[in-house]
Amino acid sequence: MAGLCIERVFGVLANDSDGWVQIRHFSNRTEAEQYALVLIAMQINCRLSGGDWGIGLSVAVRDEARARRELAQYAAENRARPAAPAGPTYPLTEGVDGAIAYAAVMIIIAAAAERFWFGADWLPAGAAHAGLILGGEWWRAITALGLHGDFGHLIANLASGSLIGLALAQVIGGGLAWLSILLAGGIGNFANAVFQPADHVSIGASTAIFGGLGVLSTLAWRRRAIGLNRGGLRSIAPLVAGATLLGFLGSGGGQDNIDVAGHLAGFLVGGAIGFAVHVLADRLPASPRAQLGYGALAFAIFAGAWTIALA
Repeated sequence: MAGLCIERVFGVLANDSDGWVQIRHFSNRTEAEQYALVLIAMQINCRLSGGDWGIGLSVAVRDEARARRELAQYAAENRARPAAPAGPTYPLTEGVDGAIAYAAVMIIIAAAAERFWFGADWLPAGAAHAGLILGGEWWRAITALGLHGDFGHLIANLASGSLIGLALAQVIGGGLAWLSILLAGGIGNFANAVFQPADHVSIGASTAIFGGLGVLSTLAWRRRAIGLNRGGLRSIAPLVAGATLLGFLGSGGGQDNIDVAGHLAGFLVGGAIGFAVHVLADRLPASPRAQLGYGALAFAIFAGAWTIALA
């Protein structure tokens, strides 16, 4: 009968006449009992003996080779991976200024389009027209992110965009978060144009919002995977959550005015950007000045695209 006696915790010892050999020595009881339980699970007779020198784990002589092999395999499987760099930590208020700036810009563009500021018709000038984008008017992939069809469309994107931006800012900082969202939206619109008919037209910040969701999902997936001792389904849970949100929020429920392909393109491009940010984490500056620079670059790209569109 396999068993172990650790101060009468696990039952009886094997027959002492079998002969015992010590295979491990431990300085603390918890670790000794952990390794003993491994042997018990493999039906290997073992016992612990202690003294001032520590705690010894012994097995029957005939089981020595198998016991050593099992413990070596257990140690290899449970060896802790090097801890992932913790990275900078950000306060709960990180990204709030970016969210306010995002909302202000969206509202100003909505007012400008409604009132034809500068004598321009903003909607046709900035919409993501697939044929024109592929024909060289690349800026439309960015300017379209600031246009909305109606007040409800604007409010929905203000709310969801702010939430995604704030969540992402807690992970990589406010400036880099909003720059990533803008790039995911712009590149996503361009990728969408490649697969759409030439007369396809889309507007709205949704592509960028789903791009931000893609960035956030990938970063959460990679950081969770590194933090686990084992992989498995748990390590891809953030990706599954992101894809689920994409399915619920991006499918449009059958509405013709929802650009499902644009949402998907934004999500996939955002995922690629998130992976790049993760890989380059140690090389990307993360100071407050750097975050301000990222945010300024995002605004410059957006403003520059609109300047070209209205020229």
